Amino acid sequence: MNKETAPLSDKHLENADRPRSNPLFYLLGAISSLSPFGVVVIVPIIPLIGLAFDQGTENLQYLASAYLLGLALGQPCAGILSDKFGRRPLLLAGFLIFILSSIGLAFSPNLSLMIILRFIQAVGASVGSVIARAIARDLFEQEEAIQAFSFMSAAMGIAPIIAPVIGGAVAHFYGHQGVYLVTAIVGALVLHRAWKHVPETRPNIEEGALEQLDQRSIWTLLSSPRFLGYTGIFGFTQGTFFSFLGIGAAIFSDYFSIGAFGFGLIWGSLAIFYVLGSTRVNPLAKKFGRQKLTKFSVLASLGIAWSGVLSLQLFDVNLLTVLLPLAGLMFFSGMLIPMAMFGAVDLFPEISGTASGISSSCGLVAGGIFSIISGNIYSNGYQYVALLSAAATIFTTLSWLIVQYGSKKYINNQT
Repeated sequence: MNKETAPLSDKHLENADRPRSNPLFYLLGAISSLSPFGVVVIVPIIPLIGLAFDQGTENLQYLASAYLLGLALGQPCAGILSDKFGRRPLLLAGFLIFILSSIGLAFSPNLSLMIILRFIQAVGASVGSVIARAIARDLFEQEEAIQAFSFMSAAMGIAPIIAPVIGGAVAHFYGHQGVYLVTAIVGALVLHRAWKHVPETRPNIEEGALEQLDQRSIWTLLSSPRFLGYTGIFGFTQGTFFSFLGIGAAIFSDYFSIGAFGFGLIWGSLAIFYVLGSTRVNPLAKKFGRQKLTKFSVLASLGIAWSGVLSLQLFDVNLLTVLLPLAGLMFFSGMLIPMAMFGAVDLFPEISGTASGISSSCGLVAGGIFSIISGNIYSNGYQYVALLSAAATIFTTLSWLIVQYGSKKYINNQT
């Protein structure tokens, strides 16, 4: 039980037929994007909520913190439960929770209840990306699965671009209540499509093995160097841009006198680089092989980040020394994240849900830690934030080396 799969060889990938786009890819992308959509759709309405409940920024920040906590706790639970009870029931139940809590948020009479409901909303949304990855691993062969993961990663990059636009437009006419109701409608649309088109995909497991699944699966994953390495690549790659995300608006305001609207345009443009990177994974992996592409992306991120640190020392802080490294890092993050996500869930097919949940949660926690650190060191200057982001690429590189060690260990054990 829980036998680790062999590393995917580049030759295997290069000789494969080109997979055609599967309609289910788009639905899995929509399922995955519901969680990041819920994170950022409220950004434009936070001032409105503050006015409605006469609350300051120090209390309003808990709306975001509660959501992130709900995701961090909900994702591993969703993965473990989906391995035991199936993908489909967990997915549908989670989205129903998301919809009902969104409706509750629209009619919340105070901020305290709203914070609690944001936590519940995130727990419901947490099933999306976790179970979508497990479904992709269940249904598709490795080459086609990589394409599915690229679709999901691109969708998760697009959602933070369009969500604030939707939130701002709806809030202009209907206030913060309207934004939460629109969020419920979006959730209902995705739930409807999932109900009609997502099958049960969990591998068949013998009854006795099923009873022991949750007891053994976590240790199986944590004792695998390749799982730890891929999870590290996923988490620390997120750390490279989470270092910037939390204080991005302050950077452009303090250094360049660019307001919130201008920052939104800049961040949207940077997010496009992430989406472009995600869409290039499949054709480039087809041409060069996944292992070579991962290695190149890791080393490219390392070089870009530390070149950015050097450019700040030589030319000080200006738009070019800030934006050029960020654009490069976003592009290669878009390439690394789907490959790392796939690598983490591909190792043990019987517990791909647990693997997806744990790797997602660890990635979120890692990104959050880098975001907190950057917020605390930003007062010393942007150079320190860039240095933190560059440090994340060192940990990404070390994680890649752990994957290589795990692959060699696996091959040696088989011979």
